[in-house]
Amino acid sequence: MVQDSGKTLYTGIIKPLNIPEPVNVSEDKTGLPVSVRTSRRRRVVLLEDRWRIDDEWWRNEPVARLYYAVLLDNGQRMVIFKDLTTGQWYQQSC
Repeated sequence: MVQDSGKTLYTGIIKPLNIPEPVNVSEDKTGLPVSVRTSRRRRVVLLEDRWRIDDEWWRNEPVARLYYAVLLDNGQRMVIFKDLTTGQWYQQSC
């Protein structure tokens, strides 16, 4: 049996999970993503799903996002979203 030393491991370390990361996305004329730049530019071959989230409308910075589940030309699946208040694209970890 392991004795309890009374010490707390990793005190003060808080690591946020699932933080969106900025990503470079090219859009077509209608605003749909056509390519995503990761380590290199990859073409979107399939839009698997699309959904919109509008939340916290009462705050100074409400959430308005348009999400896409995409399949890239290298077979990678990715969830990306456009922040509709800033126009910036992000990759969302799953």
